[in-house]
Amino acid sequence: MEFNRFLWNLYRNSREGRAAIGQNVAEFIEPDTLSFGVEAFVRQLSYYEMSNGEVMEHWAEVNLRQEIKKYAAKQVITCLDEAEKLFTHIADEVIPFPIDNDDGKGYRADFGGGKDDPKYYSDVITNIDGVSAGLHDAHPEFFIPYLFPRRFNQLQKICHFFDIALSEIPGKLQQRERALYYLHVNRAFYNFRKTHELSPQELNAFLYDFAPKNFATKELRELPPPSRIWFSIGGVENNDFDYLDTINKDSSTYWQGNLETRRGDIILLYCASPKSHLHSVWRALDEGCNDPYFYYYSMIHVGNPIKITPIPFAEFAKHPLMGTFPSVRAHFQGTSGKAFPILGYAAIVELLQQRGFDISLLPSPPAVEEFSVAGLENERGVELKLLEPLLRNLGFDGMDWIRQLPVRMGRRERNYPDYVLGGDPLHGEESAVAVIECKFDINTNKELKESFVQAKSYALRLQAKVLALAARRGLWIFQERSDGFSIDHFTFKTWGELTHPDILHEVSLTIGKRTIEAAIAQRNRKRINQLK
Repeated sequence: MEFNRFLWNLYRNSREGRAAIGQNVAEFIEPDTLSFGVEAFVRQLSYYEMSNGEVMEHWAEVNLRQEIKKYAAKQVITCLDEAEKLFTHIADEVIPFPIDNDDGKGYRADFGGGKDDPKYYSDVITNIDGVSAGLHDAHPEFFIPYLFPRRFNQLQKICHFFDIALSEIPGKLQQRERALYYLHVNRAFYNFRKTHELSPQELNAFLYDFAPKNFATKELRELPPPSRIWFSIGGVENNDFDYLDTINKDSSTYWQGNLETRRGDIILLYCASPKSHLHSVWRALDEGCNDPYFYYYSMIHVGNPIKITPIPFAEFAKHPLMGTFPSVRAHFQGTSGKAFPILGYAAIVELLQQRGFDISLLPSPPAVEEFSVAGLENERGVELKLLEPLLRNLGFDGMDWIRQLPVRMGRRERNYPDYVLGGDPLHGEESAVAVIECKFDINTNKELKESFVQAKSYALRLQAKVLALAARRGLWIFQERSDGFSIDHFTFKTWGELTHPDILHEVSLTIGKRTIEAAIAQRNRKRINQLK
């Protein structure tokens, strides 16, 4: 949908519109997006002093919005290019903030400096709201306040709804690119504002009040049945315990999680040492997503928490079933965001019942048959009973795909991708639009990575734009990005979801027959132009 000037004018002239346009930036922030227990834009920064020959570390509260505003106000900005250079400088270089101390000595807390040490790009990544708000205060004509930390999926929905093009987000390990991704967002909305003749204050009201009210950001209140159970861990270093001690049934928050998390999934939240116990059971309120400005990158939105009778780790370790789980034997090290077995969830329910907890409060586990399709015994069964019926539902028939296309990968090496869509088998010029590899099971990150690497080698050899993995659990779809295919960026759908017309339509936009035919036509036009 394009920006509707008539609807905007009605809003702008309404009482609520005028109030939103006159609001301070901080008034647009949703409470659950703030750091736990910390006022908006105020962060704890460290500074150092010498005491008795030793370097002592201290912490001080710094209002990033205020300090960045002071720093940026000293700079003359006359165009967007100069604004972007200023933001880049803040990320790359060390920016000193003065610290007032009771002893009268002058101290400073250093911010940024990623150019010297990439880990300090996290200063901008984790504090983009305060940095951008300060820049907006100093130069509102050239900077928008970015108030979407841990809500990047909502920003994507706004951009999709109003046809605002966003560039692809960088990968998890691309720290500088993640810090500077704000430049792409800022430029997109700067151009949008100029095109529609909005003031900076009107753009703020559009982004944080008008837009969310004019498209379906809120899901249905009733959650769908869970498709999986996930295990998440909270720790003392992130003040997680302080937050978890205050939750109620209406609490919701954003947590590190798995990209495959579906709305409605069950989240088991475990408190790490020194508490070392299972604390609560939550539900996923949205799909898992990657967020360039979330420290851990992969994020889930969780809510509807149920505080349970704590189950200490010792109970997991001595349990006859759960004690055999690799995650338990590893003391849950590295298991945050990983899937948890349904049989393990049943064991937890049993333990809670033995402790007198009302288990009727707990969500029902996923239907077992969704993960173990009846009659499937091998990879060929996945092909015949799951993938090929899906392809037919996407508009293909048996003549539209090539199974086991011979592909020479080296001087004498010949490989056979399971399924090729939009394939050209011409010897020496083999190509494809999409490559699909089938596996019987993909249950772990290791198995997913191994399958991805195999499929990626075929996709690169055939110059495919899409690669997909099919297994009993569902379908993973990876689209080529500007930096190639990435294990961090994919769409996952269970076979149960793929029966829904809306989901099927969504998938068809990537690997449906019309999409593949359009890609074939584009490929043919390119070849004709090369021959001219």
